[in-house]
Formats: sequence, structure tokens, C-alpha cells
Amino acid sequence: MNSRLQRVLPHSTKRLRRAVNLLLLAATTASIAAHAQDSWQIDPKHSIATLSFGSGPNQLQIGLARVSGEVVFESSDPGDPIVTLKIVGDPREADYASMSFSSKRSAIRADGKLTVTDDLSVTRVERSVTMELNEAYAGPQYGEPVARTTTRQITFIFSDPRQAPQTGAMQFSGSSTVIREDFPDLLDAIALDDWPSQLINDEQCENPSVIGEDYHGPECTGTVIASVSNAVVPRGNPGAEDFSGFEPTVSPDRNKATIALDLKLTPMSASSVAFK
Repeated sequence: MNSRLQRVLPHSTKRLRRAVNLLLLAATTASIAAHAQDSWQIDPKHSIATLSFGSGPNQLQIGLARVSGEVVFESSDPGDPIVTLKIVGDPREADYASMSFSSKRSAIRADGKLTVTDDLSVTRVERSVTMELNEAYAGPQYGEPVARTTTRQITFIFSDPRQAPQTGAMQFSGSSTVIREDFPDLLDAIALDDWPSQLINDEQCENPSVIGEDYHGPECTGTVIASVSNAVVPRGNPGAEDFSGFEPTVSPDRNKATIALDLKLTPMSASSVAFK
């Protein structure tokens, strides 16, 4: 080999290695970006769980909760997403509940709907509470929390996700109906009176300057994004002596409970997916 060729080869090899490294970097970046497009965060400010007794048209809504988590659609198998959910009640209450779910398996049904199955963990938190209504009142005082968690397997059925063309967000809706025999602690948790009847964004609350015997809680402002909605009829004749308020038109089967999810999904960035 002549000396000129010997001088050229090392430079050619270096340029080849540099080109290969650039190609590998580009391929890795593209792969991350592709997975990022398939990974969606559940927006807790606009994602709602509605908790009800009964099923189908005979449901009585008990309360609402915010939902957080993420949904990952695998590019190799979009019909087998990984769904991670966290449903939390109102921690300002003395007693409240939370639920967590992370899917193990999914399948597309013949009607095109997606079934997602895994263990749902329900945590009940109970605290003692004291209230001293005086000029220095700053809210209820809670004792140490006592938590108890129970886990059972359930299945959510989701419709096809709908993507909003302007924002790039997706709506992903689903539900699960559970009978008491299969998961009694879930139905007991839903039966709590402390689930919010409204979900409010940017809520600001403050106590009145003077607190007296007629105190009924802090005064709050904000934007209502969801409310419990049940059809009702009057008990007795409105305006008459026998009128005692309103009652729901539905008498649900309280041995069944339904969790209905209305989720807003927003794309996750490549960096949050690659390095989380």
C-alpha cells in the first residue's frame, strides 16, 4: 500500500464513524419522539370520575372526583395500552377515599370497544375532627389519619379516543360496574357522604370575617367544571305544609356501583417519557 493511500484511509474511517454516529443519534431521537406521541398525560383539571350506585339508566350519582395518571399506546400494539389512574376524593374532609389502577392487560372487543383489566386499590382514610367556632377559627382540626386499603380486580370498558384537532388533546371515556359481592369495600367507599358534588377549578376559599352560630363554611369562588346531576321530584306539594324537599326519581340497586371516567389526555413531551 502506498503512503498516500495510508494517509487517506484514517480520515475516511473517521468520517464514516461520524456519519454512523449521527445516524444512530437521529434514529434514537426519532424513536423517542414516536413514543412521546403515543404517551398521554391525564389532565387532572379536566378529567372527571363520576361515582354512582346502580348501572345503565338506573344510576344515582353519588359524587365526583378528579383523575390523574397517564395512558401509553404502544406503537407495536395500539390495542394494548398501559392505563394508570389515580382517583382522589376531597382530602379536606375528615373521611375520604382514593383509588388507584394500573392496567395489566387490554383487548379490543368485537364492537370495537377497549377492555382494560387490572387491580383497583381503594384506600379509606378516617380522621377525628374538632371545630371551635370563635373569632380565631381557622378551620377544622383533624386527628391522625387511619388508612385501610383493599384491592380487587376490575375491568374498565373504554370507547375509541377522540382527538380534538385544534388543541391536540384527546377525550377518552370509559366505565366499570362492580357488584357488592365482588368488591364490598369499593361500594362502601362510594357510599361516603364526603365525595364532592361539584368540581371547581381555580377555587379560592376564605372564612367570613365574623364567625357566629350560623356559620356554614368558607365562602368560595372558582369555575365549576362538573356537577352531580340527578333527576328529582318534589316530596309533597311545593309551597304547602306537606312539602319536605326533593327526592331522586331513580331508586338504584345499591348492590351495584359504577365508576364513569371522562378523561382529557394531553401529549407528553419526549423528555418526560424518555427520562421518567
